Amino acid sequence: MSLKITRRRLAAAALGSSAALRAAQAPPASPPEDLNTTAKEQLRKNSEALNKVELSMATEPAFQFKA
Repeated sequence: MSLKITRRRLAAAALGSSAALRAAQAPPASPPEDLNTTAKEQLRKNSEALNKVELSMATEPAFQFKA
């Protein structure tokens, strides 16, 4: 007897089992006490990360703002 399984069914089975495994292992995340302070801290971290990236003038778009 030959058991045939399609690639789609195999992928669905693999994804389904890994998602269930992750859900079972990961405890639910509790929201932080102060969402506003947390959001500001995340914004500050993201801003610092963006400031570390250097862009050459060649990557800037070729347009001008006219008032």
